Amino acid sequence: MCIISKYIVPALLLLLVPVNCENILFLQTTPSKSHHIWNKQIFDRLHESGHNLTILSYEEEHSIQGKTFLCVKNFYEKIMAQYEQNGNGSFAEMTPTQNIINMYDFYEKASQVLFTEEVITQLLNYPKTFKFDLIIHDFTMGQFLLGFVERFRNPPLISISAFNAPSYTAWLADLPIRVTTMPNYASSFGPQMTFSERCWNLVYWSLDYFYRQWVFMPSEDRRLRKLFGSNSSSSTQLEKHSDLVLVNMDFSTDYCQPLPPNVIPVGGLHINRQEQIPPNVAEFINQPTKAVILFSLGTNVKSEGLGLDINKSILNAFASMPEYNFIWKHGDPITLGTLPSNVLVQSWIPQVTILSSTKVKLLISHGGLLSLQEAVWHGIPVIGIPFFADQYQNVDKLVRAGVALSLPLRKLNQNSLKETILTILQDDRYHRNMLQRSKWFENQPEKPLERAIYWIEKVIQSKGLLHLQSPAHNMTAFQVYGIDLVIGAFITLALIHNLARSRITSLI
Repeated sequence: MCIISKYIVPALLLLLVPVNCENILFLQTTPSKSHHIWNKQIFDRLHESGHNLTILSYEEEHSIQGKTFLCVKNFYEKIMAQYEQNGNGSFAEMTPTQNIINMYDFYEKASQVLFTEEVITQLLNYPKTFKFDLIIHDFTMGQFLLGFVERFRNPPLISISAFNAPSYTAWLADLPIRVTTMPNYASSFGPQMTFSERCWNLVYWSLDYFYRQWVFMPSEDRRLRKLFGSNSSSSTQLEKHSDLVLVNMDFSTDYCQPLPPNVIPVGGLHINRQEQIPPNVAEFINQPTKAVILFSLGTNVKSEGLGLDINKSILNAFASMPEYNFIWKHGDPITLGTLPSNVLVQSWIPQVTILSSTKVKLLISHGGLLSLQEAVWHGIPVIGIPFFADQYQNVDKLVRAGVALSLPLRKLNQNSLKETILTILQDDRYHRNMLQRSKWFENQPEKPLERAIYWIEKVIQSKGLLHLQSPAHNMTAFQVYGIDLVIGAFITLALIHNLARSRITSLI
């Protein structure tokens, strides 16, 4: 009886909803609270619209009617435990090549953990007759989960990612890659690259392609076929079923990139969410004579993980500027000792609400895309301390736009932090440039979340028959880029040349 209730009852409950409600399977893949917040805006709005959702989640959420959560507990901690076992748990700057390899290594470790989780078995044990009308998959990672597309008889598939438009969007949506104008996410190049930068950019794109398609994806396929059967399609084949791809990018904040019709930019859809601000934080912000600076390294980079020496340097820098108030997201304030009166330490902060305050003048950030989008939306200049993934490029984009400064981790100390803070606050150009960028970002025909929901509803209504997918999916690279035509033309010319020589020789 326990087994039946554990695996069957959640699915049977879904059958009790009204017949006009579509059943949606929402497969989150990224163990990050910030990514969960981005995805949550989508699945909450779909639930409000009357749809019935089953959601794979790494954050604790309580199931309610029409919204069933399959929660994986301590997912991120389990992944990081593997790094700590190998002595790689500390933060360090990375070269672009190290960055690319590290990303796919992280994806691999995450899939290894997720593959063994009980909720995957729970979802596999849904009744064979159960029907999902749509699957939404976070294609940032966890491609082996695409086996659920065939497991639930090929409903329409929508791929989404809060990770901008990942480099591998090209492999599931035929997004053109121009290595001469589109910097790889792991680099700090701008779109106008020198010859040397273009050479290195080609190396980074090639390494990215090799690790994704020849190292990571075959490993995902092995997991997929263990779960769903040896005759299952590969992850590479299944991801190309994507009827729609929603990416967290916007022309006002990202480099120019041609997009096919089924790739929809919805950058910033998470920003207008409602957050409660704790009374002590509100009181601290509203002190009449002081501007506020927010220091937050996001959800996966933790200030306490930087070590006591760097933490003390940061605190000393804050204490040396009593004319400003500092809010510091930090999970272990006890290690900091007695705090100066101008420093408020919180283990969690309602960041988007704080940034919306006119009292906030600066964000010191790890360079995570979601945080930087929030800063741009609200016109807040940035100091970026990048660590991994796209953070280097995210910060570099804002530096090139004249709205931010970069402070590498190796240079972070009391003096450098104070100097960088004062440079931005005492030069009005950073604030003015960011206000202009904010206007560009906000000035959209509709809110990004509304755009996302509109296109999701379109796919549901059409039952995956929008025909927005590129025909290149069914073509080889030789065919797509006309290489076979060029080879054919050379062969034809060679044959004509030989034939002409033979005719001339025979006449002579």
